Amino acid sequence: MKITLFIATSLDGYIAGPDDDLSWLFTDADYGFTDFYDSVDALVMGRGTYEVIKTFGKWPYSGKHAVVVSSKTEVETSTPDTVAFKGELKDLSENLKAQGYENVWLVGGGELVRSYLSEGLIDNINVSLHPVLLGTGIPLFPDGFPRTMLELEAAESYDAGLVQLQYRVKKKKA
Repeated sequence: MKITLFIATSLDGYIAGPDDDLSWLFTDADYGFTDFYDSVDALVMGRGTYEVIKTFGKWPYSGKHAVVVSSKTEVETSTPDTVAFKGELKDLSENLKAQGYENVWLVGGGELVRSYLSEGLIDNINVSLHPVLLGTGIPLFPDGFPRTMLELEAAESYDAGLVQLQYRVKKKKA
């Protein structure tokens, strides 16, 4: 099973502005999202990310198995194909693999990304770097994650100034 973080960030490293503001995200093109989305069969997201996505209106991930992770509070899921999980991330990964899921999208947010990095569970990181400085907000990589070595697999720039970087996470040798 492969776990990929596919996420957008501002140039100064924020995945959302104050009050979960996402108005700065480019929506003028697909930027490879459709192909990526079609390649995944399950999604994992944090409780905060889930709550924000629910405010968008219609649930955008119908037909995909979605897992909402919360380490502190119980989560009630009200969207199709969505389950809540509270426990060890390694157990979640083993459970998804046992269920036959092959390509998992780690949607976010930052705290969950940090936890996945700490556990060494991310295989690929695909970051869409938007040419905007937010100054404050929710960081892509909150403090406290371990040093993680990456290998660049692809880089693509777009006319709008967005740059997409695709990395493979180098696994630590045992």
